[in-house]
Amino acid sequence: MVCAGGGSDSACQGDGGGPLNCQVNGRYYVHGVTSFVSSLGCNTLRKPTVFTRVSSILPYLIDTIISN
Repeated sequence: MVCAGGGSDSACQGDGGGPLNCQVNGRYYVHGVTSFVSSLGCNTLRKPTVFTRVSSILPYLIDTIISN
């Protein structure tokens, strides 16, 4: 899991499955997939969005793409 936001920026209800994109050496990479957000709503202070770390599910993603 990866937590991001929590200041004044976070995902909203309905954003599940959306990406957490991070810039590394001038290129953007998907580092996470939105798992859940605060029940208090969007952009709630100290309530970060929780993402599934893409690198932890990469073998599953590759196998699923190849088999479909």
